[in-house]
Amino acid sequence: MQTPQFSIKRKLTLMMMGISLTAVLLTVFAITSYQIYDMRISKMQELDITAAVTGDRNSAALTFLDAEHAHSNLEIFRLNPSIFAACIYDAQGALFAAYESTQPGAHIACPKTTDETKKHFPGMLTSFQPIRQQEQVIGTTFLVANTNDIQAYIAKIIQIAGTSALAVMGMALLMTVYFQRLISGPILELAETARKITQKRDFTLAARVINDDETGSLAKAFNDMLGEVRSRDQELMYANETLEHKVLLRTRQLEEAKRIAEAASEAKSEFLRNISHEFRTPLHAMISFASYGIKEIETADRAEQQRYFQIILNSSERLARLVNEVLDVARFEQGEHHFSLRRSDMSELLARSTEMVRALLQEKNIEITFEQLAEDVTVTCDQDRIVQVITNLLGNAIKFAPRNSRINIRSGLLSQEGENSIFVSFIDQGVGIPEFEKEVIFEPFRQSSHTKTGAGGTGLGLAICRGIIRAHGGQIWAENNDSGIGANVTFTIPCKLPEGQHSIHTNTLEAQHETAA
Repeated sequence: MQTPQFSIKRKLTLMMMGISLTAVLLTVFAITSYQIYDMRISKMQELDITAAVTGDRNSAALTFLDAEHAHSNLEIFRLNPSIFAACIYDAQGALFAAYESTQPGAHIACPKTTDETKKHFPGMLTSFQPIRQQEQVIGTTFLVANTNDIQAYIAKIIQIAGTSALAVMGMALLMTVYFQRLISGPILELAETARKITQKRDFTLAARVINDDETGSLAKAFNDMLGEVRSRDQELMYANETLEHKVLLRTRQLEEAKRIAEAASEAKSEFLRNISHEFRTPLHAMISFASYGIKEIETADRAEQQRYFQIILNSSERLARLVNEVLDVARFEQGEHHFSLRRSDMSELLARSTEMVRALLQEKNIEITFEQLAEDVTVTCDQDRIVQVITNLLGNAIKFAPRNSRINIRSGLLSQEGENSIFVSFIDQGVGIPEFEKEVIFEPFRQSSHTKTGAGGTGLGLAICRGIIRAHGGQIWAENNDSGIGANVTFTIPCKLPEGQHSIHTNTLEAQHETAA
């Protein structure tokens, strides 16, 4: 059988009314029981005194055997309706005189002997007292009284108890209505708040703390729980946003890596196309003029044969130069290279390199100007490698500069973070470099989109230059001129480098440069 479910208000009402009713009933029962007991004792004492007085008044009649006088004395009990029977017995226990009430329903006959007085009289009070004269028992008085006054008292008590119970129940109901607002009101309001939060999914709501008691503690605990839920929601929302950001960032990184990989693949493909062309041209010249020389060895004059050999030599040197460039890139990618460092005058290295490209300058009628901003531009370096860098950078400037233009070579002293370096800048009047390609052009197999068509090249020269400069502890970079015409490629070399033979790990240096950047 399922237990009926009541609301907190109903439970509080039933509980308080039940407690109040129980308290009233227990109190009335205790007081009534005591009063009944006390009244019964008092009644018994009164009956015993009445029996003793009655025996004393009738002792003379009993002595002189005057039964009529004794009967007359007993008639006084007609004035006391609570006495139903009064009996006097002689010394032998025989009935001597008797009084019997004539009230309706109150007729009780006196027993014939004292032995019969021991029988039970239900609902009655009895008293059996001896009659003495000079310490001698001459007879016995026996009285029988009703308990109507006790029963009337009980009825009155029950009436009063019922009235009191109703009054207490009414007061308990009023007090329950008042106190249940203090107890069930906050709980019901908390339940309503929880229902709204569940329906609206709005965890910004909070329970109102009404009282500073257990219900208030419950509301505070509920609000603390909501705070934890809000905190968890915010953390989850932040985690979702962070996850979306990480996914987006990772996607961009993957796209960038894909783009770089595709660009590297395209650069290598273009490098292979360029290098095949660069290799094929001198090889074709060498094969062609060697074949001509063999065929015309008997007919060609010495001047013609010398021209064939010179072309073959030039093509061989060009081919060897290409092979050396590829080998240089391979060495730098492997991470170790050997340098012979000694004190050198940068102005002399610039002059030597300029003479090596003099023919190219004259071919395009390009003017070279030198601008030395410091008196002493001495630096410790590998002369051959730095000449290779200068020649390469100067060759690029010549290659991409228009005819009848000018290239300015500027050198001087540069102080960075307390360390002095020698810098050299090559400023041309060519097509310039796109902003997003200023770093890309120093990677192997990469050429600027402004210069890779029409000018030729393998895309290895600047990569080799960067490897050599970084191996010296310097930096190299490219930028466009402020005038908007031409580019400016600059490299720096620290002034204080130890002289002698050195084996330098270029990969480590490159990692350090990337970290510094």
